[in-house]
Amino acid sequence: MSNKTVVGIVTFGNKEFTKITVNSIKETAKIPVDFFLVIGKPGDTETLEWANSEGIPCKVHETNRGFPASINDIYDYAWKENNYDYLILAGNDIAAYPYAIDQMITLADISDYECVNALQVDVRALVDANPEIAGMFYGPNMIFKRFDERPWDAFKGYSPVLSMDHMKLLDIQNLCLYKKSIMDKVGYTDVAFYPAYFVDNDYARRMVNAGVKSCCLSSARFFHFWSRTLHQGSGGSNGGYFQNNSMYYQGKWGGNFGEETLLPNNLIDTRENEDTIIAYWKNGGKG
Repeated sequence: MSNKTVVGIVTFGNKEFTKITVNSIKETAKIPVDFFLVIGKPGDTETLEWANSEGIPCKVHETNRGFPASINDIYDYAWKENNYDYLILAGNDIAAYPYAIDQMITLADISDYECVNALQVDVRALVDANPEIAGMFYGPNMIFKRFDERPWDAFKGYSPVLSMDHMKLLDIQNLCLYKKSIMDKVGYTDVAFYPAYFVDNDYARRMVNAGVKSCCLSSARFFHFWSRTLHQGSGGSNGGYFQNNSMYYQGKWGGNFGEETLLPNNLIDTRENEDTIIAYWKNGGKG
């Protein structure tokens, strides 16, 4: 470990988008950070070869273990195998704007905020505001293949002056800094949300219930291509999982997000039986 902050990214194919994420952080961050990738798509040798060429440590999954288990691998790398002060979770289809990474780390240094969110610039909103870049994207899913272009540069709304909105959890897994204290209070993600849906809602609710102090930095911005794994790749999920996870969330919390009536245990401090849980939910919640 050479730096105090590690950026953790879960990939599922789509190497070119992961390269955009990593390169944007390298280009814009003046404060040094390390990187760690979880390669979640079985057989994704392209991403592994690229990461090796960049000297980025990786964990490779031989089967699709889902997004929550991959996030747990990142937690272990950051705080069990190493002793980083901060972990920044970054989506594998985002581009960080100038000042974003530095502001998140700086605020963590000077405050007791344990969770610091950056603020998203969605591809659909950016295209609506800048019609000149619309031709770079195709169809309702905003397919993007012109990797020699940088449409996200059309946005200039970032600022070197740190500005924040208090106590908001807007986006906790696309560009968000966590202090290690969150691991002590909230722990691992719930792998029952296989392969991905509602895991962020669950973790946000658990952080709120655990009294995690959080904020959103409105001056720290990032561009989001909008779910490239789902819209532009092999996916690894389907609508059936979405429905199952919605029902699981409602059963666990006694209502939809924002309408919860139950208070399950916030802390998941073990990965025991994780493979069994994943196998159950991979089979649609059947034994």
